[in-house]
Amino acid sequence: MASILNGAGVDVVGKRIGIMAATLLMASMFGGTVFAESPEDLKEKMQLPGEVEANQEVLEKVDLDRFNLNPSDQKSFRSMIEKKAEGDVLYELEPNDYFDLADNLPFMSVMVANLYGEDIDIYKVKVTSNDQYMLMMGSTYEFPIDELLYGVFDSKLNYIEPEVYELYDHETSYQVVPVKKGEYYIAVLSDYWRYGESYAMIAGMVDTTPPAAPTVNAIDDNDKVITGKAEKGSTVTLKNGKTKLGSPKADSKGNFKLTTKPIKAGSKITATATDEAGNVSKATTKTVADKTAPSLTVKDIYSNSKTVSGKTEAGAKVSVKVGKKALGSATSNSKGEFKIKIKAQKKKTTITISASDKAKNTKTVTKKVK
Repeated sequence: MASILNGAGVDVVGKRIGIMAATLLMASMFGGTVFAESPEDLKEKMQLPGEVEANQEVLEKVDLDRFNLNPSDQKSFRSMIEKKAEGDVLYELEPNDYFDLADNLPFMSVMVANLYGEDIDIYKVKVTSNDQYMLMMGSTYEFPIDELLYGVFDSKLNYIEPEVYELYDHETSYQVVPVKKGEYYIAVLSDYWRYGESYAMIAGMVDTTPPAAPTVNAIDDNDKVITGKAEKGSTVTLKNGKTKLGSPKADSKGNFKLTTKPIKAGSKITATATDEAGNVSKATTKTVADKTAPSLTVKDIYSNSKTVSGKTEAGAKVSVKVGKKALGSATSNSKGEFKIKIKAQKKKTTITISASDKAKNTKTVTKKVK
């Protein structure tokens, strides 16, 4: 394995000879092994940061905080080495100049390595998600980042043009390439041939897949809480028409909850989920159910009255009864007013008046004939 510490007593010449001997030995053992193209040929294909006109739509989805790779001094390089016990830092294993002998690079694991002269390091990654883009980030220690070249090749060894290739700072650069499910290779080399140049590499997927549309539990016009489920960690935006009600965050189980004032029946509540990468789901719409009985006021009824009148919800169906006997019914007008013809009733007769809205919520009052 290559050391990354300068001045650590490593015999660079001996190291170089050892690597060459190992390479020749492996080549003799694997006659059919596919050797990488010459460094000069690879240089012709690979681009440098700033040479690519960035795809702004992709760039907006890149979350560089996930790719925490910035070894700006020896201390930070050492800290990465110390994390090896945690399993998130790996070391290159020579010879890895062959595509067949490429070192495996698990996503989001840091690979620490050295370039020795006209050395090529090749790593293999496997894309298993439906996300459309892969990001690589490289950092250097002893030499400028613009001297570190790296590029991506598909399983047929075709070079993939990056859609983003930018400098993060003077020691770190990153590039984003379009990918599909399958195996890919990352080839790394130096633009200037030196000995013992240390670098670190990390790769991972850019999240471009929108979360599933959230589900919203039933809402009625008495509720003061809206609940539902969405992708865990996503932010759910709830609106009543164009009015934003709030943006609760889904917990580790995907549950979200928003406290609000009761909302008018018939209102359309829309919900969208936005994940941490900024991908927005399709909208879910839920109609606020009417669970509130209509108001109902009735004017006094006298023994000579031949109508029952009053006011209720517009469009409500109003019925008048004595016991189980129906005296009449009508539908209130646009102002909620109603007037129903009845036969005159004796004094102290109890009359029952009921008003039912379109949701079949019913309000009932009784009146004694005066």
